[in-house]
Amino acid sequence: MAHPTHEYPRDYVNHFNGFLMDICNLLWRSRAFNTSDTNALGCLLAPSILPLLRTHVEALKPPQSVTSLFSLSNNSAICALSIAAFRDLEDKSEEGEEGSVQMRHAGPVGQRSLAALAADGGITVGWAEYRLEVLKWLGEIGVDGIGQLMFCTMKHLMGPAKGATA
Repeated sequence: MAHPTHEYPRDYVNHFNGFLMDICNLLWRSRAFNTSDTNALGCLLAPSILPLLRTHVEALKPPQSVTSLFSLSNNSAICALSIAAFRDLEDKSEEGEEGSVQMRHAGPVGQRSLAALAADGGITVGWAEYRLEVLKWLGEIGVDGIGQLMFCTMKHLMGPAKGATA
């Protein structure tokens, strides 16, 4: 049975794509509220609000970055899952070689903290690998919507997604 096709106006599709871009910018790219990417809407945040939010977030103890506040590692809804995924990576790296992980990550995981962890005797994992492992781990525990969205919307992830599901 043939499915009816709907032709949506290009501006409607671009606007919808802007919402998807915003989600990717929040969770994956650490570019929250960005409006410079094609179709990005900056989560429809009024431009006058962003400097106020930035000032507030940078004044927190410890200071935070508004652009990465909603990333896989820092998003309050999923940060506990992300660090659990990293703990699983640490545990797996220690299997068969008890005591090989001299230092464990305290969280939240970031690019700089991964480099510091490796230098201090922890596991060596790159930023891109960490994020892919989090998506894979989330899928394994049944929380696969985030990974599916990222793999379907981010062109550079479409290859790794095929490898992860094989």
